[in-house]
This record gives sequence, structure tokens and C-alpha cells, in this order.
Amino acid sequence: MTLTTAPEGAAADRKTLWFFSYLPTNMAGGCFDSLLPVFIVLALGGTVGDVAAVSVAASFAAVPSLIFWGKISDAVKWRKHFVVLGFLGRSVAYTVMGISVGTGQLLFANILMGLLASASTPAMSILILESFNKEVWSEKIGLFNKVAGVGNIAGIAMGSLWIAFTPSIFGIELSLRFLFFINAVLALVGTWLAFLLVMEPSDKLSRETFHDHILQIIQWSRDRARYLPGKIHHFFSWSHLSNVMEQHAGRNTYALWFLAATFIYNIGAVGFFTIAPVFLMSELDIDGAVIFALSFIQAIASTALFRFVGRFSDKRDKPGLLFLSKIARTGIFSLYILAIPISALSHTAALLFLVALHVAIGITWAIIADTQLPIAVGAGSDEHKGSHAGVFNAAVGLGAIAGGAVGGIAAIAIGFVPSILACAFIVLASGIILKATIRPDRGRGATVLAHRG
Repeated sequence: MTLTTAPEGAAADRKTLWFFSYLPTNMAGGCFDSLLPVFIVLALGGTVGDVAAVSVAASFAAVPSLIFWGKISDAVKWRKHFVVLGFLGRSVAYTVMGISVGTGQLLFANILMGLLASASTPAMSILILESFNKEVWSEKIGLFNKVAGVGNIAGIAMGSLWIAFTPSIFGIELSLRFLFFINAVLALVGTWLAFLLVMEPSDKLSRETFHDHILQIIQWSRDRARYLPGKIHHFFSWSHLSNVMEQHAGRNTYALWFLAATFIYNIGAVGFFTIAPVFLMSELDIDGAVIFALSFIQAIASTALFRFVGRFSDKRDKPGLLFLSKIARTGIFSLYILAIPISALSHTAALLFLVALHVAIGITWAIIADTQLPIAVGAGSDEHKGSHAGVFNAAVGLGAIAGGAVGGIAAIAIGFVPSILACAFIVLASGIILKATIRPDRGRGATVLAHRG
């Protein structure tokens, strides 16, 4: 498939109009990210281990699903269907979470989320990459992230206000359950908007054929699903990854080292974000509304910079920017533990300190979100970009599985402070791997593996 430059004016606007289907969907997602640990700890009486287990379950289900949805999206050459399916899957999962009794049922609902919601991730990525010229990929990803980020901010704000005012009316548990149902409705609105607004990069599929396509996908999925475990095992086997590295070293593609750096980074980052909200509630006695507020501030910071960072990185060394953001996050995560002694002196000062850290976390996320995907997918062959996006997101998911487990186990075994420092060190290791193995190819604006002795 040949990539074409987006036309100017109304046609260009029409190509990005579907971004707005992510406003209500990301409202639900932004609210959910803060809601989940708060619900487990405050409503179900869970621990950091329970938070980690539920998080790991969703990531564990998402990893093979990301690979599968990426491959099937390439095979049938459709993207819209999978965006719609992923949004609908979110709505179903949120509904199940709202009626969950105990962490076991909540864990099942998160597995359902991982299986279904992941359908939209590779398709969304490839819709952007196939619709615009490579030179503006980061800019368009930045615009998408900005639109989605506005939804994220709105969702966190909604959750903050809901948690601040409704528990006195309904009680904490019922209030949190109602919030899951509100998220389900928002995701359903996003599903309908995606159905109306998403266009295929080439020929737009008509509504009349939509259901026929879905039935065809189900049939194709049933025929292929039994071979998926073997394919996953083969892809992630050391021999296959070594062959990938040898074949692509020095050429315009991502390979073993970038995937390894991505995997390791997500261990540290997801481990930290698994620990952090429970750390704040348990060690600093911070309530759920403040957890939502910190997430809101973090989202504001990243959303304000998404489009600017996208434009800036299109003309700069993307791996270099990604490396700097990881080093910055190493320092930010390490400083997080200082909230304990600061809180002993002044609770207000500790809150202001946490606000500053979450602003910095949001800034670094804007860089990471706008640079990772173009590096990972940018040099692959056009007909396999969906698979490349699926494999990249699967590496992210594998890191999330390990990160959730590492964060939960470490927090229980050695305590919050050593665990947070360990996560920061893991992020640093990822940055070192990235710096040591990947360099920009300035002449072609892509990324290649550096030959090192």
C-alpha cells in the first residue's frame, strides 16, 4: 500500500475527523486508569498485590490479542472494523467490572478488556501511518494524542468530581460502581462515533457491508486461532528474534534491541504506576480524589505538548529524544520517595511536590508517546505495518505483564521505597540499551541498528 501525503484544507480535516471518536472513549479510559486501583483498595479492601494481579491479567490477555489483531488487520486490509470492535469491547468490559464482586470477577473483566479492547490498537496506529506521509507521522500522532488526551483529561476530571461529591450520597463502593457504568456508556458513544467517522485509508467500506465483513472476520478468526499459540511462541523464540536482528541490522527497520528496550522500559514504568497510587494511599494517607487529581495534572501536561512534540520530533533525532525522556523519568521516579519525608514536615508541601513530579511525568510521556511508534513501525514494509504495530504493542504488553508482577511482588517483599527505586533503575537500563544500539539515519529520517563491537 502506498502512503500518500494528506491533502490540504477540508480533505485533510476529514482524514483526521475520526480522531474525535476517541474523546468519549478516552474519557472512559482516563477515568478507568485511576478508578481501578482506587476501587480495589477502597471498595474491595484489596492490596497492592491485588492491584498488580488485576493489571497483569489484562496485559497477559492483551499480548497475544495485539499480535492477532495486527495480523488479521493486515490480512483483510481493514482498519475501521477493529477500531469499532475495540471500543465496543471496552463498553462490555466496563459493564462487567461495575457488577464485579471481589477481585476474581474484576480480574476476569480485565482479561475480557485485554482480549477485546486490544483490537483497536494496531488498527488505530496504522490508520494514521497509512493516511499520511512519513515526514509528518509524529505530527499526526501528536495531534491524535492531543485529541485523545483531551478526552483523557475530561475523564479524570469527571472521576475526580464524582469521587469528591457522590460517596456522601451513595457510599464509596456504590459510587465507584456507578462510575464504571458511566465509563461503559462513554465507550459506547465512542463506538458509534467511530462507526460514523472512521474511513479506510483507500476505499471506504459502506455500512451495508459492515455486518458481512464482521461475519467474515469471525470465520477467518476461527480458522486461524488454533495456530496462534504456536506463532506467538515462534516469534518470541530467541532463534527467530536473532534472525530478525541479523536480517535488518543496518537497514531501516526496528529489530531485537528496540523491542528489548521497549519491553524493559515497560517493566519499570508499569511497575512504578502499579505501586504509586497504593503507595500514596497507604503511606501518605492520600484519598481517592487526590489520586484522580494527580492523574488529571499529569494528563494536562502531556496533552498540552503532544502536538508540539510531534512536530518537533519529526525534524529531530527521535531515538535521542526517547532516550532523554527515559533518563528524565529515571530521576522523576527516584524522587517520588521524597514525598515521605516532605509529608512528615508538611502535608501541603508534599502535595505540591507530587504535583510537580506528575507534571514532569506528563511532559516525558508526551515525548515517549510521539516517538516510539514511528521508530518501531516507520521503516517496515507497507503491507506489514499492522503486524509491526501489533508486535510492537505486544512487546509493550509483555513489559506490562512483567512490570505489574514485578511491582506487586516487590512492593510486598521489600516495601514501597525500594520497589520504586528498582523501577527507576529498570527504566534507566532501558535507556542505556536504546542509546547503545540505535542511532538515527539522518539522510533518510529513519532508524537503524548501530553496529557495535
